[in-house]
Amino acid sequence: MKNAPNPFNGKHPLTAFACVAILIVLIGVSCKKKTGLDVTDRLMNKWSIVQISDSVYSSTSIAPMVSNYEGKTGEYMDFRTDGKLYSYINNVYDTATYTYSAQNYKVNVRAHKYDIIILTEKGMILHEPRYSTSSGSNDYSAFKITLKR
Repeated sequence: MKNAPNPFNGKHPLTAFACVAILIVLIGVSCKKKTGLDVTDRLMNKWSIVQISDSVYSSTSIAPMVSNYEGKTGEYMDFRTDGKLYSYINNVYDTATYTYSAQNYKVNVRAHKYDIIILTEKGMILHEPRYSTSSGSNDYSAFKITLKR
C-alpha cells in the first residue's frame, strides 16, 4: 500500500491561513501610499527664499557681473492652486498670476519665463535666461531663484 499525498482541499487550516495572508498582502499593496508627488503637488506650496541671483554676461568682459540677494527670515513665494503667486520679498508684499507647464517644467510669472531646474518636496530652483535683443550683441543675463520648504 502506497501513501499518496492528500489532494488540495480548503478545509486544511494551513490553506485557509495562506489564503488570508495573500489577501492581506494584496490589500496592503493596493492601498500603499503614493510616494512620488507630481509637479503640481510639489509646486503648490509656500517656499522660503534662499537666494536670488542676477548674472550679466557681456561680450566686453571676461567674468560675469553677479548680484546676489540672500533671503531673510519670513520671505516667501507661495504658489496657490487658484493661479495666484503671493510673495513677500525685501519688505514688499506682492500678488501676481502665474501659469505653469508640468510637462515642460516651466513657470510664467508676469513677463518672467522661468525654467524649473530642480523641484523636490524640499527645494526648488527657478532659472530665467534673458538674451540681448540688440543685433550683433552676445550679451546674456540670467535670473535664478533658489527656494526651500
